[in-house]
Amino acid sequence: MMDVETETRSLKEIEAVLNFAKLSRDEIKPSTQCVYFANHLDNDGIKLLELDKTVLNALESGERVVIRGDKEDNAVLCTDDNTYDIKQGEISNAMLLLPEMTLGKDLDSNSETNIERREVNTVIHTFYELRPCKPRLALLRTLLGENQYSGEISEQDEDHQGKKYTFNELLDLVQGSESQILVALKKMEALIINGYWRVLDFDYLVQIMTHIIQLSDENDWLHTGVPIEECLNVLQELFPRSVIEHVLKNYSDKIDPSSSGNDDDNDDKMMIDIDFYKLNEDKICRFYAEQILKHAKKFNLKQFMSTWEKSVPEGMKTNLFQLEGLALVEKDCSPEVISYLTVESLPEDISDRFNELFRIKEKWRLDEITPYIRDLQTDKMDVTAMLTKFARASTSNGVKLYNSKRPIT
Repeated sequence: MMDVETETRSLKEIEAVLNFAKLSRDEIKPSTQCVYFANHLDNDGIKLLELDKTVLNALESGERVVIRGDKEDNAVLCTDDNTYDIKQGEISNAMLLLPEMTLGKDLDSNSETNIERREVNTVIHTFYELRPCKPRLALLRTLLGENQYSGEISEQDEDHQGKKYTFNELLDLVQGSESQILVALKKMEALIINGYWRVLDFDYLVQIMTHIIQLSDENDWLHTGVPIEECLNVLQELFPRSVIEHVLKNYSDKIDPSSSGNDDDNDDKMMIDIDFYKLNEDKICRFYAEQILKHAKKFNLKQFMSTWEKSVPEGMKTNLFQLEGLALVEKDCSPEVISYLTVESLPEDISDRFNELFRIKEKWRLDEITPYIRDLQTDKMDVTAMLTKFARASTSNGVKLYNSKRPIT
């Protein structure tokens, strides 16, 4: 390669190079391309991005592929279904980019001998690679938490005049794919109200749930199932129909009306088009536990279990497994205690998550810590692999415990 200001190579010079390389003119095609560096290299204008098959297929099929992130964020690339960290890597040898270059297969073997000038306009030493990652959803919870829905009357209060977000606005701000964000919204029990995604204020949710369960108790719907239309008609003067329906469906399971327990054939035929929902015992019990723990934060376990059992609807059975990811039960102290600790309140970064967990509690049993790291699992790293990497195992009185590998600051 030559500097652009150097004179173009002559055929005589090319012959000399061939002789030096012990090649004859008959062994190469007649067209010679001489490569030069341009006067001005545009090394910042072009970036190379290495794609995996999933992203490549998305681009080739016309699917939208976008890069998301604020100025302070590490950029991520999102397809409709997946999210990728964008990481910079180095190329061991410099890569030269030329706007024009004829490849060997396109060179004419029968043409006359000629010399063509080719200029390098970019030299690249780095590239960007994609690494599958979890969507970053902490911001989604923060955004929807700014203006929680507490009913139509409250919407007129100054305390409820915060920003509201459409789905497209959330896509512009949250680092995750469309499908992942929709899954997160469902998990957060969010709903669309007047075109905006909202979450319900917890105290407002308590009001709605109290009326649904009271009405169900009065009509024996706890056993037969809740006829959704009748429930909506009764409560619609107190709460918006769409909100009641949303809450009912989140905390119940749709059932076949024929399983309602009614032995009258005629009544069965009349109910065949009625949607029935059976309140989900685990979800209802978990809801009541959160209602108790949310304000108390920490409870004597024995007292909590007694209070919890008395608070749930008659016939429902409470069990600590219903509280996974919601509350931490510490049985290695006297008296045993339970505290309000949700997965959503912990950092999303895996290293920060473990630091926070070991800051909360020095040593964890496997069954204690698993609910608080399970959501970080990937195809390449399960719970066991995470504990191997970020924790040190020890045994005490025959029980395996996990603590931090490094001092917690």
